[in-house]
Amino acid sequence: MRTPAPSDCLRAARALTGLSQREAAARAKTSQNTLSAAESSRPVLTETNLLIVDFYLNQGIELLGETAIGKEPLRTGARWVAPQNPDASEEVKKGFRSQKFPISFRAARALLEMDQAQVAEAAGLTVAIIQNLERGRLSAGPLETLRNWYEKHGVDFLGWGDAASSNYYGVGVRWKSHGRGTEDV
Repeated sequence: MRTPAPSDCLRAARALTGLSQREAAARAKTSQNTLSAAESSRPVLTETNLLIVDFYLNQGIELLGETAIGKEPLRTGARWVAPQNPDASEEVKKGFRSQKFPISFRAARALLEMDQAQVAEAAGLTVAIIQNLERGRLSAGPLETLRNWYEKHGVDFLGWGDAASSNYYGVGVRWKSHGRGTEDV
């Protein structure tokens, strides 16, 4: 039996792809209203949710979560599929998506359902800094500030780096526990 994806998984997955809601809906062969509903925990048909799940799986994204019958999913999120072993050959690694930046701040923001202005204000940074960090433009001080802020609010950053190629694999986010951190966002 296949399990439909919770809304936070779908939001994080779309953020990893860098697609707008309209683009993702068109590629998943559903409407933007339906994708919006699925990303907002509004009711959608199970078959429709699984259609969206299949789209992300075909993009190379793994939707994450721990479930038990009758319980809410825990540690939900999304990440790029990665080689099982960091010591895999370069030939194996070529079959997986890699990136030069080890963190997806955009996916973390999607997990929290916040816009850039809300994150900037809450983290004590400017919108321009948030935009730059989401584009992978490194700035050590703000990077650590933002990473620490997200982690304080329950986000777990995923992925591992390959020292030989300076590429990162399996980049993504998930909740550290059930959902938002212990502090109010």
